[in-house]
Amino acid sequence: MATLAARSGFRLNDERRFFGGMALLMVVLTFIGFAPSYYLSEVFGGRPLSPVLHIHGVVFTAWMLLFVVQTGLVSAGRSDLHRLIGPVVAVLAVAMVPLGVATAILVKQAIAAHHLPPSGPPLIFPLGAIFTFAVLTAAGIAMRARSAWHKRLMLLGTIAILTTPLARITKFSHLPLMPAYGGILLTDILLAMLVAYDLRTRGKLHPATLWGGGFFLLTQVARVVLNLTPAWQSLSHSVTG
Repeated sequence: MATLAARSGFRLNDERRFFGGMALLMVVLTFIGFAPSYYLSEVFGGRPLSPVLHIHGVVFTAWMLLFVVQTGLVSAGRSDLHRLIGPVVAVLAVAMVPLGVATAILVKQAIAAHHLPPSGPPLIFPLGAIFTFAVLTAAGIAMRARSAWHKRLMLLGTIAILTTPLARITKFSHLPLMPAYGGILLTDILLAMLVAYDLRTRGKLHPATLWGGGFFLLTQVARVVLNLTPAWQSLSHSVTG
């Protein structure tokens, strides 16, 4: 019995370290990606932002910080506070979807309006990221009574919206496929970290990782394929100008 309890305690501590570490890592990556254009824009000589972009930045930042707080509360054994904050997280998640869509379109419109050369990933990539976030996060909230499912789906949903800051990190890379596909490729590394954690601790993938991760990858492929179609190219051009 003592050995079983020790193993259970070890697995619990390992779980807390992994999900807590992933939350902190994503906050750091978000800061690095958006530092030149948002967090440290004055230092980098960034352009003034519209009110919508400022609101998006505040809401996006709030989501990332709340994700760390929620993960920390669970690690500290304060599931009561975690549940108390839950409705705020749900409202914030709902707000992020239209804000994410509006921001992606406004950025592309601004580039076209200033006659700047296209930069960053195609419009379908951030829109696809928001769609993936919406589906996985909604599933995570719906599965909040099943802790193992909930934490994996919420993690995958949050990884999905890191596509944009990670794409910005790879913006100045000279590697092939960068920066257009850089954000997607780097989010896949984060997904692989969850896969590795499951295999190391469980010996197999948790169903949430299997199905949520499969959906995650499927939407990435769909973005690439859809972006190559004339119909989408025409629609994207009509929206962004």
